[in-house]
Amino acid sequence: MAKFKTRARALDLLGRQQIAGIPTAINELIKNAHDAYADKFDIDFLRKDNLLILRDDGLGMTKEEFETRWLTIGTESKFVNSKTSLPPTDNSKPSRPVMGEKGIGRLAIASIGKQVLIITKAKRREKIYKIVAILINWEIFELPGINLEDIVIPIREFVKLPNENEIDEIKKELQESLDSLLDRGLISGNDFSRISMTVNSLNVNPKLLNEQLIGDFNIENSDEGGTYFYISPVSENLIFDIEGDKDSKEASKIEKMLIGFHNTMTPNHPKPIIDINFRDYKGNDGIYSNLIDKEQFFTPDEFKLADHHFKGRFDEYGQFRGDVQIYREKNYDHIVNWRGNNFNPTDCGSFDINLAYVQGQLKDSIVDLENWNRLTAKADKFGGLYIYKDNIRVLPYGDSDYDFLDIEKNRSKRASTYFFSYRRMFGTINITHKGNSKLVEKAGREGFIENKAYRQLQAILKNFFIQLAADFFDEKSKTPQSEFYNEKKNERNSIYKALERRDKLAKTKKDKFLKDLELFFKRLNENKYNEDVNNFINVAQQQFNSVLFMKDLDEASQKIIDTEFETRQKLSEYRRNIGIPTPKGFNISKNVRIDFDTYLTEYKILGETLFKNAIQEVDNLVTDYSEKLNIEISKRKRLEQAVEFISSEALKTNTKKRTETNEVVTDVSKNIKEITNQLMLDLDFQIRSVKDKFKNLSVNEADDFDLVEERKKMETEIEMISDRNTHVMDRIIRQFESFYIDKDEDGNIVTNDQISDALAEELDELRERVQADVELSQLGLAVGILHHEFHGTVKSIRSSIRDLKAWSDVNDKLEGVYNNIKVNFEHLDGYLNLFTPLNRRLNRKREAIGLLEIKTFLIDLFKSRMERHNIQFKHTKGFAAHKIYGYRSTFYPAFVNLIDNAIYWLNQSNGKEKVIRLHADESGVYISNNGIEIPVQDKNRIFIMGFSRKANGRGMGLSISQEVLNAENYSLSVVSPKEGSTVTFKIERIKKEDNE
Repeated sequence: MAKFKTRARALDLLGRQQIAGIPTAINELIKNAHDAYADKFDIDFLRKDNLLILRDDGLGMTKEEFETRWLTIGTESKFVNSKTSLPPTDNSKPSRPVMGEKGIGRLAIASIGKQVLIITKAKRREKIYKIVAILINWEIFELPGINLEDIVIPIREFVKLPNENEIDEIKKELQESLDSLLDRGLISGNDFSRISMTVNSLNVNPKLLNEQLIGDFNIENSDEGGTYFYISPVSENLIFDIEGDKDSKEASKIEKMLIGFHNTMTPNHPKPIIDINFRDYKGNDGIYSNLIDKEQFFTPDEFKLADHHFKGRFDEYGQFRGDVQIYREKNYDHIVNWRGNNFNPTDCGSFDINLAYVQGQLKDSIVDLENWNRLTAKADKFGGLYIYKDNIRVLPYGDSDYDFLDIEKNRSKRASTYFFSYRRMFGTINITHKGNSKLVEKAGREGFIENKAYRQLQAILKNFFIQLAADFFDEKSKTPQSEFYNEKKNERNSIYKALERRDKLAKTKKDKFLKDLELFFKRLNENKYNEDVNNFINVAQQQFNSVLFMKDLDEASQKIIDTEFETRQKLSEYRRNIGIPTPKGFNISKNVRIDFDTYLTEYKILGETLFKNAIQEVDNLVTDYSEKLNIEISKRKRLEQAVEFISSEALKTNTKKRTETNEVVTDVSKNIKEITNQLMLDLDFQIRSVKDKFKNLSVNEADDFDLVEERKKMETEIEMISDRNTHVMDRIIRQFESFYIDKDEDGNIVTNDQISDALAEELDELRERVQADVELSQLGLAVGILHHEFHGTVKSIRSSIRDLKAWSDVNDKLEGVYNNIKVNFEHLDGYLNLFTPLNRRLNRKREAIGLLEIKTFLIDLFKSRMERHNIQFKHTKGFAAHKIYGYRSTFYPAFVNLIDNAIYWLNQSNGKEKVIRLHADESGVYISNNGIEIPVQDKNRIFIMGFSRKANGRGMGLSISQEVLNAENYSLSVVSPKEGSTVTFKIERIKKEDNE
């Protein structure tokens, strides 16, 4: 009698070569954890060790279960007979439908790496079981000529998690099985050497790793269980699957396949069953990035923000009924018929849909700019129609590259008919094992088997999107629904175009304004204005010198007057040219407003110093040369010429502005006349067209002539044009009615554009502030949690250190250990104390703080950084002698921020000697350094929340420090640099007014 034999390569064919890739393999393992009633599934990729660790806290396996179920290919998940039993369940939790139905998902591990160490422990059984460890090398299964029964799988039991030595014993057993295969001639010498090298390269200490890794997985506890996979070496494809194309906006393969494992995007979605984390450690510093960050995926709030929503149910006949919402405003109870199965029950069964859609262009969308950018960016990465079976995602549906309904393909043919774009939709199709049993997944998890049920599902959905496009989004408004859509879309378009035109006009003005502002500060910092003004004076002096050689004193006198007038004119024109007009017709940010205010201050200083001194110098030169020539210069003539010059300049400027004003008024008036004339012509033409129809009407002859209906049609045609015209003219009238011009109490003219600009700037400032407050609140919450968690731990450690002190007092060998632990803990505790000012300032008291105490704290904190960057940290006798009164939690973080900034900017400078110097006197405390100077325009705005010149800086430190110090009646400001420094900050007590 003949029998089938199974080669070991069959496992490779069913596993590694069957699964689409590493993300799909990981997805399968998560499904297995789901079937094992796990609540958590953590993945840790230690790149430096080339090790991938996957852990769940599910039911785990006994040694017997592992051998009879895990090592048995094609195990039954739904059926039971005399030789097999159903997998264990957790009766303390709601029943879960089985996801891993094929029995080959475990073989997918081979696509992740060459070998795997599996550690598992059963829980919720009739007794307590030991921890089971198994080592499998997948390379052996790739070799030809070996049967499954020839391969030995080492399996051992432990009471505790095995350490490195115990794993080495398992490796030794696997190596011995390789020796046996070599002795029997079943593998070649080259294959033996290659696989042996892989086995020996495994360097894993499960016990130590479990203590070091994040996550609460306590498999050693008697009531805990789960399964851990340690895969090493890892396939080089994993890094590419994680990182993807760095230059692309597309999501990586890992993100596409693992984000959205549960439906978390739709409002009132089911609670996720498993919490999934994927930590990618690129170095040995413990820093990682979580690749499955929940915030990357669509949230219910973002789902609600979309332009259009479609929610309903397809019944067992494929007919849709549900709610359609257009532009979040108009709701329709809508039915979409499907005739593909002649109204007979379908094989695919009934299912639900909940879909959101964002317009592809901002001008067509009601979503604001910020949210539209965020939604479309997410849609580019994760947009698509996801299919969830019992709230577990079915791959690869939802992948933006897997357009299983040919939506983009059809759209490319005829966009007017096929409205929808696959990358602008995000939503879910919800099915169940029980209700949609004929929708069967392929063994390789590359979607459903293309049977009759799947083809029906495709046909129903394709018909659904085509019909929705015709009913609601037809460009010619053939239906009442599409008429509403087009009206709303056109309204959005007109608003957008108006804003676009305004912004385009404003952009040119704004760009010039910003350029002029930047140039002003550049020339100011380069001392260019002083140079130019001095040049004018030097040229004037040369011209005055030429007077000395004139024989005719009247001519010399006139020359002096002309030179004075010419020089004054040059100075006046130069001062006017470097001036920057007040922003008009465009908004500026808070930072730019501060720059402009700084400009006004500096410009005023230039007028009161540089230009005033220059005019005085001209007067002195006139007097000096008059005396040298012993001539009398007519004061009346000089005064007349000066008044004439000023009057001429004022008239010139005002005449130019009056001309500009008249031109604008004329243009506006002309445009309004043209528009209103055109509107009247349109109305006149429509009236004539309606009257012209009378000649074709057979009122008396036709028996079926409906007078009422015909009258309504004609009235509608005229009223439609009339309503449009009155609407346009009403808007023009409202614009002019809102025009405002008046004098304030000081006699200044105030116009409505100043009010609009002020409101726009206030709005921009509030937006910036809201964003900053959100970030701060998130930071505050995080710190609050840290403070709470650390508080109990720190108390426990302090208590333990005190206990250790008693032992170290009687044991000299422990004294060094005790002192080392105590010093290091106090250093850590110093860092933790920085949290106190952000945590509602609990448990504080005001006290006199010696400034040297603060410096000692700063040295402890920054010593290594200062040494690394060769920075000297000095203080004066005045600093050592002074104290500052208040909360430590107020001053310490402020000093930390100032020193941290100083180190950063010193490190950016090219100075040979880098020094931070602390000084104090009766007026306050000074923190100085000789790093990069603070530009003039930045001296005020460095204290504004969000402003930073640092690469990737958040601009929060100085703002928070100043605010916290102000609350305690102290100020923080930039002052003139102390000797030997380029930057000096001062902390001083705010003096209260006498009446306070």
